[in-house]
Amino acid sequence: MKKFISMVSAAAIAVSATAAAVFTSSPAQAADDEIKIMCIGDSITDGYGIAGSYRKFLYNGLTEKGYNIDMIGSKTGWSTTYTGENGESFDYDDDNTGYSGYAVKAYSGRSGIYETLIETDCLSQNPDIVILQIGTNNIIDNHDMDENLNDLDTLVSYILENIPESSTLFVTTIPDLDPNRSDVYSWFGNYRHSADWQTQYDDETAELNVKANIVTYNERLTSYISERNQKGDNIRPANVNSAITDVKTQLADGVHPNNIGYKAMGEYWTGIIDSYLSGKSPEEQPVTETTTETATETTTTETSTVTTETTTAETSTTATETITAEITTETTTEYIPERYYYSVSDLVKLTKYVLNEKNSITAEESEAYDLIKDGQLDVFDVIIMRDEILKK
Repeated sequence: MKKFISMVSAAAIAVSATAAAVFTSSPAQAADDEIKIMCIGDSITDGYGIAGSYRKFLYNGLTEKGYNIDMIGSKTGWSTTYTGENGESFDYDDDNTGYSGYAVKAYSGRSGIYETLIETDCLSQNPDIVILQIGTNNIIDNHDMDENLNDLDTLVSYILENIPESSTLFVTTIPDLDPNRSDVYSWFGNYRHSADWQTQYDDETAELNVKANIVTYNERLTSYISERNQKGDNIRPANVNSAITDVKTQLADGVHPNNIGYKAMGEYWTGIIDSYLSGKSPEEQPVTETTTETATETTTTETSTVTTETTTAETSTTATETITAEITTETTTEYIPERYYYSVSDLVKLTKYVLNEKNSITAEESEAYDLIKDGQLDVFDVIIMRDEILKK
């Protein structure tokens, strides 16, 4: 039963990024204090085909709020101007540590961010805030999930050991992908055939397995970061996945955001960093529009040889009934009333309702499932119900 409940709980990834973490105190930042921010990651941080990526919108958003921002990184000395199609124009500091094509750590066919941080010694610039978004290329390659998370642990530990104790590391989920777009179709070769190359998987199966891997990676990443936060590390989980709500309109090629997507990401980070610097609690962060997807697929286990970029990786991929939902963040204090005892079927009904199947529950159940007593049913109620069932 716990395995099934874990599958359903994928709908609650975004909540874990805030409510499950023990947030350390935020600095009350004076407007004239210089704040050094380092954005670390792959091409989505670098800006594949789109100069400045989300970083330009983050820089502009924070400076408009009165903060004195200095973007720093291994790529330094850049300052440029952004002009949007709507005439919006602003200067921004383009310094960053983003590298196209990089994985968490190096493996066959991929360079690694971990090794790059060591080689460049860029953390010696002593950032006040580090934003880490990494793992998309690991997912593209269908790289072993356990190895992905072990590598992430190594990377996170290195960053925390090499930034000032007063600094904070934000580690975020990765956005969803659209693997069947023509521009990136061949990149997902590991999802399109069996280990012995005797069986070819159709596009729908490949897409389902990609989505399943993203859900698994994001869920495990968020849990890991939250655990380290609870142990006292100056680290916070974030959920930029919630900013990319439509892969068709917000991704330029199926992997990399266009300026619509980057702006949404920049606005998300502006809210997160502003809340941190001003000492606001997580529930005061801006609301992000939600989107949902539901996928059903049979279990597939394979060992694949990458045909793209000479990358070889072994993996065990399981795509089951996967339910994901992106939500806005807030904390909860009220819990399940003793008058009602919940079962897995209740959890399934509530999850379907949250995913817009509004006829999945009755009026009586709607009242009983409102565990927070805020007059609405959402993923927070799903989390509380799941936790209560697991206690049985």
